[in-house]
Amino acid sequence: KEGCALKKKGLLWLVALSLVLGMGIGRAASDATLGDIVFSDGTIVHVQDLSAWTEDCFPVAVVAAIREDGSILGLGTQRSEEALPWAAEGSAGEAIHFSALESRMEGSSEGHADRAVFSGALDGRDSWRAVCAEDARGAADAARCYPAFDFVNTYAERQGLTEDMAAGWYLPSIAELCAIYQNREAVSRSLEAIHALDGGAAMDGLGTNWYWSSSQSAIRGDCAWFVHYFNGYVCDCPKNFTNLHALAVKRF
Repeated sequence: KEGCALKKKGLLWLVALSLVLGMGIGRAASDATLGDIVFSDGTIVHVQDLSAWTEDCFPVAVVAAIREDGSILGLGTQRSEEALPWAAEGSAGEAIHFSALESRMEGSSEGHADRAVFSGALDGRDSWRAVCAEDARGAADAARCYPAFDFVNTYAERQGLTEDMAAGWYLPSIAELCAIYQNREAVSRSLEAIHALDGGAAMDGLGTNWYWSSSQSAIRGDCAWFVHYFNGYVCDCPKNFTNLHALAVKRF
């Protein structure tokens, strides 16, 4: 199929070559760099190559981190519109200590996203499964009981994503959330570029919001980890706090 990310005439030869070889147009995931933009057809382009797109093929994520195994952590282009609790006040999840999600800040590291080192649950992909295992009743009413998780669970539907691009969105672990903070300048530049072309297609940078992770505090059962993107402050706080936003991430 014809990719959508590259539009300039000077790149038509690449389009033809890609079709002949059966490759997607744009950059391979293995060649991606921080700040690259992932489109809904799977193509990946540099922010400087970004141009107009169509309703059928549009930006869905920004490369926010590249893991040691070469996989990409893509950040969805939209944050939650409203601040959300991790677990609602009065819900069972507010007090449950989710041991499978437990993360601990190493004693020698500092409470700042640029320097903090964590152990425990470092991969957020199975976080919702862990919540469901501990609180099936609450998970069945996620919009009410687990609003931050519900945001990522319904992210693809709200963004109009289908097929492979619809699967696998999740709330980042505290380690992943810190990695996004560390790469915030490149990530925000790309989000701002998308926003400049279409204000409804992306948030206007990461901003200075407080963001939830999926990680459970190892010390306090009623607390989860967060990062304040204003200054990189990392701490845990009660899960029922309602002044934090949620981000959706996906592996590519």
